Amino acid sequence: MEYELSALASLKRNVKFWFDSCGYNKEQVIRQIEKWVNFAYSPGEQEKAKEEILNSLKIIGNNK
Repeated sequence: MEYELSALASLKRNVKFWFDSCGYNKEQVIRQIEKWVNFAYSPGEQEKAKEEILNSLKIIGNNK
């Protein structure tokens, strides 16, 4: 099993799981990201990871 070394890596793995395994759509994934918490990382690192992922989802959504 691989362990994430950053909040961003952890959140990316969760996003992949939500899309691929859970079949969530973009809006459902965004809701999951907004309430995501991982106590292994500082609140600041978690917020930075959330912002980065949410921004990338918004960019992808605008290209469709």
